[in-house]
Amino acid sequence: MKKTITIVIVLLVCITQQVISQENTLLQELELKVLNGQNDSAILIADEILKADSLNWMASFYKGKALYSRYKYFDALHLLKRANELDTSNAIIENALAETYDIIGNDEAAIQIYYDQYLRDTNKIEPIVKLANMFRKGREYGSAIHYYQKATTLDFENFYYYKQQAYCLNKIELPQPAIYAYEGALMFNPYDLKVYQQLSNLYNSERMFDDAIATSDRGLIHYPDDNQLIKIKAYAYYLRRDFDSSIVNFNKLLEKGDSSYFNLKYQGLAFFEIKEFEKAIRNLKLAFQIDSKDAETCFFLGSAQGRSNDNKEGLLFLNKSLKLLEPSPVEVSNIFSEMAYVYQNQKEYELALKHLKSAYKYNATPVLSFKMAQLYDYFIKNRRMAISYYDGYLVMVNPTISDDSAIELDNHKLLQDSDMIQNAKERIRVLKEELFFESVEKE
Repeated sequence: MKKTITIVIVLLVCITQQVISQENTLLQELELKVLNGQNDSAILIADEILKADSLNWMASFYKGKALYSRYKYFDALHLLKRANELDTSNAIIENALAETYDIIGNDEAAIQIYYDQYLRDTNKIEPIVKLANMFRKGREYGSAIHYYQKATTLDFENFYYYKQQAYCLNKIELPQPAIYAYEGALMFNPYDLKVYQQLSNLYNSERMFDDAIATSDRGLIHYPDDNQLIKIKAYAYYLRRDFDSSIVNFNKLLEKGDSSYFNLKYQGLAFFEIKEFEKAIRNLKLAFQIDSKDAETCFFLGSAQGRSNDNKEGLLFLNKSLKLLEPSPVEVSNIFSEMAYVYQNQKEYELALKHLKSAYKYNATPVLSFKMAQLYDYFIKNRRMAISYYDGYLVMVNPTISDDSAIELDNHKLLQDSDMIQNAKERIRVLKEELFFESVEKE
């Protein structure tokens, strides 16, 4: 009898090992199929595994990845959520899940996944960069800067973090720290064409025309045929009122076949400034044919024609220029902000948030970031998002407030409301305490 039991046990062990071995073989084959982009085959193998073992997180994960690659995002989401439930601390699953939330437009869910990863290990750089990138993509630039600065303190020589900080700082109209950040990016990577272009443009916008020209020349050493750098340089000469040099550089572009609207317009304006009205008319007419909605081109074309005694045509284009004027982004932002106020009064908090975000996209101001933080804090009851927006507000009113700041920043022309700043700091402290105790209770 004992011998029979022993034989049965041995057989069961052998069968179990065989099943496990077969399952492992299938899992290896499944992973290989997904890596090679053989998604249909991968789905069939995953279904075979799940039929035998519905709790196999790897099969759910790889099937989700395969479905994602076939653009079946909502089906993929279901499988990845299932895999995450079966293995709750697996960062690979979490990242795939966050990417799926991102692709279907559920940014807040993706951000919360990365924020939870960040809370588990505040010195791990991957979730910090993911958070920064998500906020940048969503045009929440203050919060993006906060996390890029954290990333820079962990990896000081990574040019990408300086580059993205600079981009976001520029978007919220902090030009001087943006310049420092761009220069930092070039210090660690002097071959980034995009940074030369963005920095030269920024110097132009700050009326630092000599710096714009010098930066363009630095970039042209590495990329002598880059039309964008030549264009920025030509424009810098135009803004510096060195119209002859501007015309020469625009000619380089036109001779290379780049007869874009911008080149035609500003060379035409340069000809206008040196009173070569016939040449100005020629360029401005070509520019107007490309874009007939630009009030400035229309105005100077009419003016040049009037000064060339073509009075009828001159008046025609000058009248057109009056009809082309539109509201400024600030005015549009104010309209959306007021609409958000009305929706908040009606307790339509999600709609209020939507309109505040629209207002922010047209004119990113600290006050709007603070209002969004308060909506998340007091009405939508999303602590993590509230913290991120309060952090973003603090960066916008004074970038040095953001802890672990990797770049020394000067004072800037921003509203410094001490009560709001203190309120934001206090709410961050309270919300972080609530999140901590909430996580302790769950444990």
